[in-house]
Amino acid sequence: MKRLLCLIITSILSMTLFLGCGKNKDNENIVNISILNSKFEIDASLKKAIENFNKENKNINIKVVKYINNGYYDDKLKSMYELDNAPTMTIIDPQFMDNYKDKSIDLSSEKWVNDIVGDISDIAKNDKGKLIAFPFSTEGVGLIYNKKVMESCSIDVSKINTRSALEEAFKKIEEKGKKALVITNEEWSLGDHFLATAYSVDKSKSNDSKGYFDKLRSGDLKNNDSINGIIDTFDLMKKYNMYSEKPLDPSYDKCAELIAKGEVGFWYMGNWASEKILSASSDNNDFGFIPVPISNNSSDYGNNELALGVTKYIVIDGKNSSKEQQEAAKKFLNYIVYDSKGNDFLVKDSGIIPAFKNIKTVPNDPLSKELISYRNNTKTMELMNGYLPSDNSKVIGGALRRYLNNEITREELLAAIEEFWKQN
Repeated sequence: MKRLLCLIITSILSMTLFLGCGKNKDNENIVNISILNSKFEIDASLKKAIENFNKENKNINIKVVKYINNGYYDDKLKSMYELDNAPTMTIIDPQFMDNYKDKSIDLSSEKWVNDIVGDISDIAKNDKGKLIAFPFSTEGVGLIYNKKVMESCSIDVSKINTRSALEEAFKKIEEKGKKALVITNEEWSLGDHFLATAYSVDKSKSNDSKGYFDKLRSGDLKNNDSINGIIDTFDLMKKYNMYSEKPLDPSYDKCAELIAKGEVGFWYMGNWASEKILSASSDNNDFGFIPVPISNNSSDYGNNELALGVTKYIVIDGKNSSKEQQEAAKKFLNYIVYDSKGNDFLVKDSGIIPAFKNIKTVPNDPLSKELISYRNNTKTMELMNGYLPSDNSKVIGGALRRYLNNEITREELLAAIEEFWKQN
């Protein structure tokens, strides 16, 4: 009996060992790759897309890198490289691209390169001019308006392409008992987006974005027409600001609520605010964009163009990843661009404006639709925040915030802008 029992146990162990070996052999054929996601608001949709991709590609397994604070993903990425355990793919902000240009693979020969809408930014290239980044998320900024407010005040927004026309719109709204606009006091919005409108306008005169900023460092910014023009417009906005007496009071969420409910006609912000606006709008989906006019000449560049650009890229690691892993990552990028499920993930599930002309999926939110319309009609200029120094938000945004709160004069603001660029 004991002998029989031993034989049975031995047989079971042998079968277990055999099955285990078979399983390991199967696992050897699976390419395991990872992605570090810095766009935390798409976490759920990204995981869903990865699940679908993994099901359709049995030989590839993608996992999302876990980390605690999405606001400091660059620290996580640095530590992973220090440990020679970098993620295969990283969703990265433009301002961090320089740190990883020598660590990312060349993507210049990929099929989707020919389907990119418009010009490819220098940010996405290495020092040899090779494309190393996949344009993942396109976003834009401008004056968001509530269409129902415009209709009730008989305002034709297509005619607002000068500062004086903008003031006329403000006056009409206030005559109806509403407030013209609300200004967000966030430093990132004021410094990285609003004031940077002037850079978008000026850069249009140069084909070299980096060269433009090099010249900016030695320029006479106090007398720069575009910078003075955007500050003139800001002065107008301050005058009609709903919170002109206490400009630091309204939160970002409060501003979104005010435009959503039609308590103000305008709010300067980007299409990423759609979710906040629509959640407070009582099923009103009628919102749009107009450019921020920076002069009183309707034909001046920038008065008819919205600032639009890539705010997130995907790079593929070339230091710690094998060729097989790099190819698997490339396959996922192709899935996003050329598979209908990948298109839905990007546009419908994540609310992202695609950077590829072949993607015909239409976004659900009105602000993204508006930006696509401007882009299709070649009425956009490059969003410049990706070129700005990392402390621009704190220093320039902080200065503009103090100016908004009447803590410093216009001359002091201009001096702060000029000194900042001399130091950077």
